[in-house]
Amino acid sequence: MRAGRIPPDPSVQEMIEWIASRYHMNKSSLSRMFQTTPSTIHSWLKSGKISFKNLKKIRVGFYYLHNTTDPHASERKCSECGKWLSISFFREGKAICRSCENGKTLKYYWQNREEQLKKRRSKNWYNRSKKHA
Repeated sequence: MRAGRIPPDPSVQEMIEWIASRYHMNKSSLSRMFQTTPSTIHSWLKSGKISFKNLKKIRVGFYYLHNTTDPHASERKCSECGKWLSISFFREGKAICRSCENGKTLKYYWQNREEQLKKRRSKNWYNRSKKHA
């Protein structure tokens, strides 16, 4: 990254590598900065998989060091559709937005509709056979 230029949506690896190279930090220093372990930093760099809570920490640090504000500070990126949406569009602890989640649920429902209906019919009290007649 050139000085003064911030990519529109940097990856976790890009942000961590920029901080490390710009401020001459190793994994131990980064782990103290983000209050985690060096092996976790290594994992983030290798896989790119990171929790939303830790991603917010890294984004805040990255944009603070660039002396700007995070354009997606009150938003979250849906892992299914890839759009940045308000946090209110996500259920607690979910990485996909409600619309993607509803779409997946509907798709599953229609694929397994007959089986689900059969299960529901057997659970209803009025469909049970009377054994004590």
